[in-house]
Amino acid sequence: MNNKMTKFFFGLFLLLSFTLLAKTQNTVIRAAIDIGMGGPKLQIAEVDLTTHKIVKMLHTQRYFVNFYESISQSDDHQLCPEIRAQGLRAFKEAVGMAHSFKVDGIVAIATAAFRSATNGIEFAHEIQKETGVKVYVIDQNLEGELAFQAVLARMDVQADDLIVWDIGGGSIQFIGTAFDGSYFVDCGKEGAGIFKDFIIENIQQRNVKEFLSPNPMSAEDITQATLYAQNLSQHVDEIFKNKIKCSTTTIVGAGSVFGYGIASMVSGKNPFSIHDLTQVVQDLIGKTDADLGGGEFAFCEGSNSILALGFMQGLGIQQMHIINVNNADGAMIYAPFWKQHK
Repeated sequence: MNNKMTKFFFGLFLLLSFTLLAKTQNTVIRAAIDIGMGGPKLQIAEVDLTTHKIVKMLHTQRYFVNFYESISQSDDHQLCPEIRAQGLRAFKEAVGMAHSFKVDGIVAIATAAFRSATNGIEFAHEIQKETGVKVYVIDQNLEGELAFQAVLARMDVQADDLIVWDIGGGSIQFIGTAFDGSYFVDCGKEGAGIFKDFIIENIQQRNVKEFLSPNPMSAEDITQATLYAQNLSQHVDEIFKNKIKCSTTTIVGAGSVFGYGIASMVSGKNPFSIHDLTQVVQDLIGKTDADLGGGEFAFCEGSNSILALGFMQGLGIQQMHIINVNNADGAMIYAPFWKQHK
């Protein structure tokens, strides 16, 4: 190899090395904790600061804390001392796990549990004081925007053709874009926890303070619950009803209800059809929590499936995708949260 060629390849090597080094230096490892009605959810990821995208997810973990039951069963809608202590322990575990990955920063976002609890803001301040992690109590519009951005970052789809559907413990959200390109969020006030309690109290005529789970459900229980979910679906804004009818629209279920619960109930089929979920719901008859796999979330897996099916039927959704993201994924790339870490 002559001298000119040697210099050429050496220069090319230096250029590639510099490029790779620059890219490496422009990524950070971040942790975000999404505190929902069912407890904290931790995400740890490598984030590209140039593209504002998640390069690689390093760790995800859920910590079950039933904030919803504490609020719903309290006369003054407060988080009781016991559940606060449990929540703080879980949050500290999540922070400890994050530090084990040598993260460059941690943020936390709190949603419906902290908005609806009369002492939610106080508890957010307690968490921040005890751990040093900034806790943002966000409204439903920002919550929807974070979920939409997280899904959009994972899919090859135009924003105008995407609807993100997130079922939380205290609310249901449909997120898309309006005609001017801005985010449009439709927020329903009856989430998975409220729907489960409706089955126990109004259909089964039992005391929700004595019965955490509606399981086992009869065929009549399931029929009435499905009809109720269909009725709830009719309150969804017309902009989403019209988009759903469009053949180019992609509908994605996000959040833990879809990402963990319903994904498991349809045996990981993705996308799944209304027929798939109909079969799941029909098979719920007479099943106990143990029959549904036991564990911390078995008490709500059946009612969550009924809720989703009723909405699919009511809105004419024949097929949808699931992407296991939550607000923490969106928080990873939401610049205002990270100004303090610059």
